[in-house]
Amino acid sequence: MNSQEIYKLANEIKEQEVENVLSGWFLRNEIEKINTFNSLVKLGDSKELACATVMINTIVAVQNNEFYKNAYGK
Repeated sequence: MNSQEIYKLANEIKEQEVENVLSGWFLRNEIEKINTFNSLVKLGDSKELACATVMINTIVAVQNNEFYKNAYGK
């Protein structure tokens, strides 16, 4: 996914949706996602953009993991 897709998603996300996603990360104790989100916000990203970035990075990581499993049978 590219930066255009991240910005598009960020523009579609509402503030309440960001809060819901963050709550889910806290409930599941997904510290890495929370830390990445907080770092991006501290660096100047909006909450919506930071949330979209973390969400898309998660999707890409899952896709890469599936590709690896399929390619190497692990």
